[in-house]
Amino acid sequence: MRKVIILALSLGLFVACENKQKSDNLSKAEALAALQPTGDKFPVMQADSQSVDLGTITEGDTIIHVYKFKNTGNMPLILSSVSASCGCTTPSYSDKPVQPGEQGFIQVKFNSKGKEGKLSKTVTAIANTVPAENTFAFKIEVLKKK
Repeated sequence: MRKVIILALSLGLFVACENKQKSDNLSKAEALAALQPTGDKFPVMQADSQSVDLGTITEGDTIIHVYKFKNTGNMPLILSSVSASCGCTTPSYSDKPVQPGEQGFIQVKFNSKGKEGKLSKTVTAIANTVPAENTFAFKIEVLKKK
């Protein structure tokens, strides 16, 4: 009898936790759906500059650049991912929603180890903007290490 009661209580606890998880997942999905562009409501990523010349560095040096942007739209802007065109560039970015009128950032760290010459690199940010892809670029010249 004791085993039956313990089993029933365990099963009840499991079902209650599973229902809460489904409820949490549903509310997250609903929240994300509410932040998707619709009709006349959408975020706009307006960058200070989407393409920059970072000048000249010596092979082996690392340089960091920050692209700043403003949300000139009328709903929160959410960056879902930012990727670089090669492994030598590491991006980081605003991880919280950028409210209308506020500023966000995309930071790139370029490592010139094993690189030489005039290079062009791109960084692609995926956001809830229209279109979803936002491209940033930089040029840099890497001089051979003496």
